[in-house]
Amino acid sequence: MGNVSLTTGMRQNLLSLQSTNILQELTQNRLATGKKVNSALDNATAFFTALSHTNRANDLIGFKDSISESIQTIKAADVAITGISKLIEGAKALAEDAKGAISLTATSQTLTISGIGGLTTGSTLMIGDTTFTAVLSATSQSVGDMKFYIGTTAAELATNLAFAINTKQETNPMSATVSGAVITIKRDSAATMVTTDIDLGGATAAAVMTESNIGSGAELTAKVAKYASFITQINDMKTDAFYKGKNLLGGDSSVTNDMTVRFGNNHTLSVASFDGSTTGGTLSLYSTAGNGAGWGTETLINADITKMEAALSALKIKSADLSSNLAIVSARDEWISSIAETLQTGAAKLTLADSNEEGANMLMLQTRQSISTSALSMSAQAAQSVLRLFQ
Repeated sequence: MGNVSLTTGMRQNLLSLQSTNILQELTQNRLATGKKVNSALDNATAFFTALSHTNRANDLIGFKDSISESIQTIKAADVAITGISKLIEGAKALAEDAKGAISLTATSQTLTISGIGGLTTGSTLMIGDTTFTAVLSATSQSVGDMKFYIGTTAAELATNLAFAINTKQETNPMSATVSGAVITIKRDSAATMVTTDIDLGGATAAAVMTESNIGSGAELTAKVAKYASFITQINDMKTDAFYKGKNLLGGDSSVTNDMTVRFGNNHTLSVASFDGSTTGGTLSLYSTAGNGAGWGTETLINADITKMEAALSALKIKSADLSSNLAIVSARDEWISSIAETLQTGAAKLTLADSNEEGANMLMLQTRQSISTSALSMSAQAAQSVLRLFQ
């Protein structure tokens, strides 16, 4: 095409038409992509700045899923605390009601000897506040000491033990009478017997001695059993308080369930777990009733009620801690959403095209293209007039 000579007017019109086509292609690309900056070649500063904003927004948004799961874990723990608190309140009400079932007239208690098998030197039991130790030889037992001769039969053991009780002066003196293999024990002051007055001390003594119940029968026994059921349910709820394998109520000395929430930029929040079991340091509901001895006196019941009140107060503190952590995590979650939107908006302003402006540009370029085509046609007519001279 270099051998074709164009007039000055035709060449100028052709260049104008070519320029218009280039601008049309650029405008069409902007309309198609919605961006005025599609690569670093369009505008290097705007392109890389927008890319930085977008990458940071995407990095922050990537933490939102784990943050959302952390929020649910905290909520699951708080729901469990609420449930455990209700169970403790129910157990406390039961304990208050159990006071009315206590017998205040039990001034004696029986100890029935079923045999002597298994009792050896060193076997112990406690009567009142005194510990008595079994011996195999009758000569080892003397007036005023704290030893009892096992003997050869249950009745002989009962007699020897009663002798030891009656000859040893305790701080709270106890007296014993014998009928066959049954010892009847009472306080010398005729005061009410309590469950701690006779402590069999271990499996050996318990295997051959049976302590009578000084409670008020079936009603109190049923309440003690129901209290033990509350204790079991509290432990079960603590065990079930996990979300996605994480249990903020499952912390103890050997297992950690602490949770670390990551917010990005190496910033984290540690949410501490605690032991929510009845025997853990937070609740400390070790219960006389729950461990089989029963509520023999109002003093014992009040001791458990005091523990339950302390446990409720401790749970309120734990719930407040979780609420504070939830507020922090929720605020971070909202901040990530807001800052990500800000970054994305900033990137968009640097790269997005104005569709109205680009549409107007396209309309004007199409008009210019039509004009340039007409002008090129008019320039060609000058060359055609020369052709007519030869016709």
